[in-house]
Amino acid sequence: MKNMNRLFVLACLSASVSAFGQGKESFMQQQAYAEMQRVSGEVDALQSNISDLQRRVGALEGGGDDRGVRQEIESLKASVADLRRALQEQRGQIVNDLSARLTKAQAAATPPKPTKVVIGPHREYVVQAGDTLSVIAQALGTSVAKIKEMNGLKNDKLRVGQKLNVPK
Repeated sequence: MKNMNRLFVLACLSASVSAFGQGKESFMQQQAYAEMQRVSGEVDALQSNISDLQRRVGALEGGGDDRGVRQEIESLKASVADLRRALQEQRGQIVNDLSARLTKAQAAATPPKPTKVVIGPHREYVVQAGDTLSVIAQALGTSVAKIKEMNGLKNDKLRVGQKLNVPK
């Protein structure tokens, strides 16, 4: 059972590693890993409690027919069932938490692509190192506002290799 939990944690960690990039995402990955370690410890403790209770039940079942022993056995069986339910709930919470963190990390790592709004005759320009919107606008005889409007840009940030539509 412990090995299954460790495999589960490793699978979740592997999935989260593939979803994260560097920088902020790396910090989020470290936080998620620490949380998984904490939760894994709690799950291991629950499983240890279940094993201990099952051992005690087995010892009592072989001990005789005394009414007090039978009551203790039933009590222990109920405790085992409660711990199993708690373990299942914990697993469900882990899955939900990791899913939410992965979704959040993927959203942070993948910026939305701007909507391009091409108006009128245009040509394509590929952003080079050192380019800014004002340099491009001046070199191509247009305005920064027109380039931003044609490409659906909300800010002045550009990436090398980015394709821009500019008026002819």
